[in-house]
Amino acid sequence: MTMTKDNRKLTNFDDFLVNELKDPSSAEEYLKVLLESFKKDQNIEALLHCLKPLIEAQGSISEFARKTNIDRSHLYKIFNNEVEPKFNTMANILNNLGYEIDIKPRKKKKLKPKTSKA
Repeated sequence: MTMTKDNRKLTNFDDFLVNELKDPSSAEEYLKVLLESFKKDQNIEALLHCLKPLIEAQGSISEFARKTNIDRSHLYKIFNNEVEPKFNTMANILNNLGYEIDIKPRKKKKLKPKTSKA
């Protein structure tokens, strides 16, 4: 099935997703959902795989590799879960996508008051 957007034919979901992620607010929401999912399930493979469309929405993987000084083949290994990137590599990727890592205290869980047995 072919969808049309902006007078361009999109022949599959990957093309559709990349096209949608060209919109900065869509890209930001996509990344937020990815990170929320990661917080819940700790599935690093899914997170890394889903970074590729964000990068492709901003241009080619080769251009991004040059911009980040990360070897293109290493980026593909990251997307295909052949290697797990170091923290500084992830920070570099996110920074060059236009995002920054923000640290905030985790919300403390409220403890239920103990009931006394009398």
